[in-house]
Amino acid sequence: MNTYKKRILFLGIPDMAFVCLEACVQEGINIVGVMGPKPSHHMYEPFKEFVESKALNFIPYNDLKSTELINTIKELNVDMAVVCSFNYKIPKELLNAVKDGFINLHPSLLPAYRGANPYSRVIMNNEKETGVTIHHMSEEFDKGDIILQIKCPIEKNETMGSLFNKTNDICIQLLLASLQEYEERPLPRIPQVDGEYPLALTVSDAETFIDYNNSAETIECLIRALNPFILASTYFRRTLVKVMKAEVIKKQYTSDIPNGTIVKIKNDKVVIKTSKDCIAFTVMQFGSYFAGDSTDFIKFVHPKEGERFY
Repeated sequence: MNTYKKRILFLGIPDMAFVCLEACVQEGINIVGVMGPKPSHHMYEPFKEFVESKALNFIPYNDLKSTELINTIKELNVDMAVVCSFNYKIPKELLNAVKDGFINLHPSLLPAYRGANPYSRVIMNNEKETGVTIHHMSEEFDKGDIILQIKCPIEKNETMGSLFNKTNDICIQLLLASLQEYEERPLPRIPQVDGEYPLALTVSDAETFIDYNNSAETIECLIRALNPFILASTYFRRTLVKVMKAEVIKKQYTSDIPNGTIVKIKNDKVVIKTSKDCIAFTVMQFGSYFAGDSTDFIKFVHPKEGERFY
C-alpha cells in the first residue's frame, strides 16, 4: 500500500533521471507529474515513452516561463519538486509555483564542483574523494541550502563512467531518504559556506586533446576523466586516435627529446615522453582502422621509436 501522501513533481533528463524516477516508482512515491527534456532534445521521445510506461503524467513544454505550464503545475497542487539532472535553468516563476520549492541532486560535495560536469572535473583534478549533495534550489545554480550529503572515494582506476554509476546509486539513497523525511517534517536547510571552490565546467573540445607538455599523471587522469562518454584524443601520423586507457611509466628522458615522442617500444608497450615521466596508451581507437589494445597498435600500425604523437 502506498503510504506517501506528499505530491511530488519530478524533473529530469536522462540518464540520471531514468534511474531516479524508477527508484521513486518502486518506492511508491506519489509522483503527480514528470517533466523531461524539451521536444527538440534527442532523448525527448525515449524518456516520454518511459514515463508513460509507468502510467505517470508526462508534462510537455517548450518554455519554462509559459503561463500555460505554470498554471498546469499550480493545478496539480504540488508539494515539492525533485530535480535529477536538468540542463535548463528553472525560472523564478516555476520555482514559486510549488508549495515547498524544488530540491536538486548534484554529484559533488557542494559547494565544491558546482556546474555541469563534476564527474570529469574531480578525476581531472586527481581528487581522492567526491560524493552527492541533495539541496534546495535557488535561482543560482547549485547554491541552495544543503539538505544532506554522502561522500564516496575516487578509486585509483576510476573513470567518468564508473563514477557516474557510483554516484547514481548514491543519488537514489539520498532522494528516497529525503522524500521519506519530507513526509514527516520540513527538510533541513544548511547554508553553503562562502569561499573559493573548484568549478565543474563543461569540458571544452580543446581540453579533450592530450597535451604532452603535461605530466604523465595529468594525462592519465584526463583519459580516465573522459572515458567513456567523451574520450581523450591525440594524433599519430595525421590520424585521430581516441584513447580509453593508459599507464604511467616512471621513467625520465633528457629534455632535448620533444614531448610526445615515442622513446621505447617493448613487448606490448609504446612508451611516450611527457614533461614528467612517460605515458603508454593501453586501449585506443586508431581512426576507423581498429579499436583495440597497444598490442594491436604495434601489430597493425608499426610505430617506430622517434615518431611523435601530437
